[in-house]
Amino acid sequence: MKKELGLYVHIPFCKSKCAYCNFNSYANKFSLMNDYLVCLLNEIKHYSKDYKNNYITTIYIGGGTPSTLTSGAVNTIISTIKQNYNVTKNCEISIEANPNSITYDNALEWNRCGVNRVSVGLQTTKPNLLKLLNRTHTKQDYINAINTLKSVGFTNINTDLMICLPTQKQSQIKSAINLVNKLGCTHISTYSLILEEGTPLYEKVKNNQIKPLKESKSVSMYKYTIKYLRKCGFKQYEVSNFAKNGMCCKHNVNCWNMVPYLGFGAGAHSFNGKQRYSNVCGIEDYISKINKDYVAVETSEICTNKSLFEEYVMLGLRKTNGINLSYILKNYNIDLLNTKNKEINFYIKNNYLILENNKLYATIDGFLILNKIILDLVC
Repeated sequence: MKKELGLYVHIPFCKSKCAYCNFNSYANKFSLMNDYLVCLLNEIKHYSKDYKNNYITTIYIGGGTPSTLTSGAVNTIISTIKQNYNVTKNCEISIEANPNSITYDNALEWNRCGVNRVSVGLQTTKPNLLKLLNRTHTKQDYINAINTLKSVGFTNINTDLMICLPTQKQSQIKSAINLVNKLGCTHISTYSLILEEGTPLYEKVKNNQIKPLKESKSVSMYKYTIKYLRKCGFKQYEVSNFAKNGMCCKHNVNCWNMVPYLGFGAGAHSFNGKQRYSNVCGIEDYISKINKDYVAVETSEICTNKSLFEEYVMLGLRKTNGINLSYILKNYNIDLLNTKNKEINFYIKNNYLILENNKLYATIDGFLILNKIILDLVC
């Protein structure tokens, strides 16, 4: 029996590094792009023999900034995948892009080679906040990008927004959501700012150059964002993700549901249902390892029953449809309602969790303290 499998392709190149970003991405390394692409294609082909009995239902090209790839590169990547894997006819194929790197020509290429979902990183429409984040696009760049995507036939478009930024106001969130909705985007991802150690934004806060939003204002902004998105017809299906009817990101949903996925490229992660492994992060190291033996794995971990249970709870509670207690008992032999009765009752009583039909859901207030809830249920 053939099993479902998702593919992730990592493109680590960026024209500039955003001030908040700690992802595996690099600015000013475009001289390595051709060598990287050759190695990426070789890695894709190398693993195909081990996954002949899988149906590829999602492909996600992320980064970095995949929209900075040279002309024809996305077509080559997708063609190579289709030639070596059993890609389903209705496979969801996504690509991430920055507004100022979307042109008519690359949008047309993506559409013609099978990409059917584009995720555009707007983050904010305010010039001062864009500058703070070291984003190189403008509001008008974003508008032009969405109109370009629509002109070549894209109807499934996500926009990334950031909330809880220093000095940000709820009226600015409302304005950005209104713009995204007016332009016809079908999906919005809203990410609360996380100050990651080592990033320029973290250093500015540490050195008192800027002040982060107060916690009370951040909480209020998150709740407001959820309510206003709902008013605009976007249904929340995960902590940070909202979609119009039928437009959820299947690739992400599958990952949260622990459907196996295979990652290609520098720093890419993979999960085959029993084992997790990840590639080396550095572009040069990745190229060197692939050229040597077609494999760039740096870390590998066999999943235990306990670790799979922990991941199920952690990923499941991020979704609005929560976790299934009967599934946990059947698959991990853990009676969570019994073993964590005290903790669960506390969170239910204080409106952080809801227990219904043997499923456990997080409320909006629960999403705000989700890490604590997860730790209490798995430790």
